[in-house]
Amino acid sequence: MSTDQTASGVMPRTPEGTCYRVLLWEACALSEEQLSTWAARRADVLARMRDAGIKGARGTLSKLAAELQELTRTCIETPLMQAPRAGLSVARAEALVARLREETGTLAYRLGNAWAEVLVELNNGEGVDAMVARWQRATEGMTWCKAPVVQALTPAEATEWQRSIGNPEEAMETAAEENAAALPFHHVTVLAAEAVAALQPAEGKVLIDATLGGGGHTERMLQAGAEVWGIDQDPAARAAARSRLASFGDRLHIVAGNFRNATDLLRQQGVEQADGLLADIGISSPQVDNAERGFSFMNEGPLDMRMNPAALRSAADIVNTAAESEIADILWQYGEERASRTIARRIVQERAKAPITTTTQLADLIAGVLPRKGKQHPATRSFQALRIAVNDELGALDALLRSGLSLLKSGGRFAVITFHSLEDRAVKRYFDLVTKPELDRPEWPAPRPNPDYAARLVYRKPLTPSEEELTANPRSRSAKLRVIEKL
Repeated sequence: MSTDQTASGVMPRTPEGTCYRVLLWEACALSEEQLSTWAARRADVLARMRDAGIKGARGTLSKLAAELQELTRTCIETPLMQAPRAGLSVARAEALVARLREETGTLAYRLGNAWAEVLVELNNGEGVDAMVARWQRATEGMTWCKAPVVQALTPAEATEWQRSIGNPEEAMETAAEENAAALPFHHVTVLAAEAVAALQPAEGKVLIDATLGGGGHTERMLQAGAEVWGIDQDPAARAAARSRLASFGDRLHIVAGNFRNATDLLRQQGVEQADGLLADIGISSPQVDNAERGFSFMNEGPLDMRMNPAALRSAADIVNTAAESEIADILWQYGEERASRTIARRIVQERAKAPITTTTQLADLIAGVLPRKGKQHPATRSFQALRIAVNDELGALDALLRSGLSLLKSGGRFAVITFHSLEDRAVKRYFDLVTKPELDRPEWPAPRPNPDYAARLVYRKPLTPSEEELTANPRSRSAKLRVIEKL
């Protein structure tokens, strides 16, 4: 979201009792001088309001209330609207919105670059402070102001404020895609013909592309006449696919989210079962090639690695705040890096001197620990490990594998493309589990029926790129396609 945009939402409920408008902001969004000026002037107005209340001067009280409101606008609201930081809108907004939507008292909200404005109705005896504390906990890693502005509103005033707020479901999505649409997103689709052929797209079929990306696989499915639901957590990918595939009209449906939640995301849209599901696991070329995304050490950029720019934890957060043992475990488990403990130790030593904030800074640090062998850069495995940890890629894959078959009709096909051994191992293990009619163990006297048996293997061995594809796209060299069919 750019610095002059806000995201907003209205809950479908009319206020009935006393409501509160709460304005809170990132602590560093306003200077100490601004806050001191605000506090002093506010204290003066409140003192005069107290005196007027003792005297019963209602007219004076009304004027002072208006003065306090104007003071809030000039000292707090206007400076916040002009704050250049974008920490909340980019990295924390979705977590905060999720928390707000869970609160039964939330009536409306607006989010800006470094602030949040929320309308709540307290109907359970709980105070405003307790509710605000929950919102703040939802945005872990962000330092909020200690004393938010709280204003009481009548139901009529609250209803009027609600009317000024936009659609809650579309605001975040629209703002993210407007920004992302300006970014280049050219991705070469891997195993395109093989993956699409495995799903057997045709007119009347409903297919799911759980990793929409730039829309390469989906385009082929649509060309074959199918209706496609595409899921992606990256706003740049959604924007690129929406532009590329606009000519297919209402046969294309794009959903924002992580494929780990595919079942819930699609059932919220009324999709109970489909004829096929494809997942192309891993990172896309535009994410790697865009230095600002921080995935690659080939070009200097911020140490980020978030596929979803609104996710809370970046690679820099892990490198600069995680314990040495956690960093070592990440490098070993997700990168199979033998020097994981040595690298983790050096990271902790260096970050004590100054934060590690760029891709090249980390890559050079690792290269100083490991001697280079062959063509592979010493930081390759560590960068892979951090990327997997930041995006919880293996956890997301596991969730999709466990729920994928439930989204398919009998005869529906489940196809997964992987790019490294950790992913492929997980897919192979799960597909083996659900395609064996019986299980046998040495300690059993005879094989037993497999309670998870639900599918058959379409290909006994994974499909891999042809020589022609490898020549055209060397990045496809490690791709493997495995496919099962639901019984």
